[in-house]
Formats: sequence, C-alpha cells, structure tokens
Amino acid sequence: MEQRLTELEHKISHQDKLLQELNEVIFAMSKRIEQLESRQKAMNDQFASGNLVKRQEDEAPPPHY
Repeated sequence: MEQRLTELEHKISHQDKLLQELNEVIFAMSKRIEQLESRQKAMNDQFASGNLVKRQEDEAPPPHY
C-alpha cells in the first residue's frame, strides 16, 4: 500500500510539473497570437486606407544617385 501511494504521489508531481509547463507554453502562444493579430489589424488598416505604396516624392533616392 505504501508503494502504491508513493507511485501516485510521483505521478501527481510529474503531472503538476507538466501542467505548469503547458500553461507557460499556452501563455507564450497567447501573447504571440495577440502580437500577430495586432500586426494583421495594422496591415488591414493600411490596405483599407490605400497607403500600400509610398509616393515617389516620399521615397529616398537610391544610394547610387
């Protein structure tokens, strides 16, 4: 009985560690998704406004000029 209890405690400890690691991964993924959604929104706004290409007068001349 003592051995079974020890095995269960070991398994629970391992599962707790695994759960913590998975939570950290999910948190990191959530932050990355928020960043990507923000970038996508900015790109969609830029596309909707028609500012995809700079005007020629806004462009710097090439370095060989």
